Amino acid sequence: MRQGRSYRLLSILRVMAAAALLLGGCRAAAPTLCPTVTPYPTYTPYPTYTPPPAATVSLPSSGGPGLEAIPWEEAAAHIGRQGTVQGRVVATYNSGKVVFLNFSPDYEHTFKGVIFPEDWGKFPRPPEELFYGRLVRIAGPIQEYEGAPEIIVRDPAQIEILDDIGCPPCPTCPPCATLEPVIVAPTSTSTATSLAQATIPAETPTASPMPLAAIPAEEAHNYIGQQATVEGIVVDTYRSPKVVRLNFHEDWRHHFNVVIFPEVWPLFPEPPEELFRAQRVRVTGAVEEYQGAPEIVVRSPEQIVIVEGE
Repeated sequence: MRQGRSYRLLSILRVMAAAALLLGGCRAAAPTLCPTVTPYPTYTPYPTYTPPPAATVSLPSSGGPGLEAIPWEEAAAHIGRQGTVQGRVVATYNSGKVVFLNFSPDYEHTFKGVIFPEDWGKFPRPPEELFYGRLVRIAGPIQEYEGAPEIIVRDPAQIEILDDIGCPPCPTCPPCATLEPVIVAPTSTSTATSLAQATIPAETPTASPMPLAAIPAEEAHNYIGQQATVEGIVVDTYRSPKVVRLNFHEDWRHHFNVVIFPEVWPLFPEPPEELFRAQRVRVTGAVEEYQGAPEIVVRSPEQIVIVEGE
């Protein structure tokens, strides 16, 4: 009996000794800690780009208020400058996308005024009619486009008529009385209004200018690049969806003819190809060259009249 108790006691002591050794060894060993996790730094986006303020550039002036205007022939020497260019509009052209005010028959290489469709309604009349044949001044930046100088007219205040608005628009007519320039007033809406909205001199000269002497259609080629009145018999007419031609010679490809575009057709009392066929007519306008032959583009019925009894 004693022997059994001694065995159990011994077993207990062994267990206690083993526990003491285990606990003592744990205390003796330095604790091993898990490493602290350092999170990635918070992402800071790149700062928002703020463009620098645009530099204010003032173009040097060439002409303008209080300064002498530049002749249109010298405009190319002032490209890149703010200027006022003066000259007579010898031809105009409305392509449907732009109106050109040309100061020379060689319009591809010389100065021109340019007016885009969004600005047409600011003028009291279509600009290709209002400025045709007029002595004008155009102010604005002189730019280069396809090798030629030009000014883009975005506001009627940029352009003024210098000769009397009572004179017919003909570059070769006798000079009218000297009056103040005509300042074209912009319209308040996009629709064209009467010319009464323009600032017109109060006095009108009493002397009416001499009309241009008519030249025979056979001699029209001698007047290319000039304003002229051409007379002859319309021997044939031609109409396509894009143009009406009044021919003054059977060999119409090499002789004078009159051109009327579709936008002008409704202005005549009858279709122009019927109205003028076999009639003697006088046509006034800028004599231009197209594919080697002289022509006048009729943009208004007032340019062409039937000669009766002559």
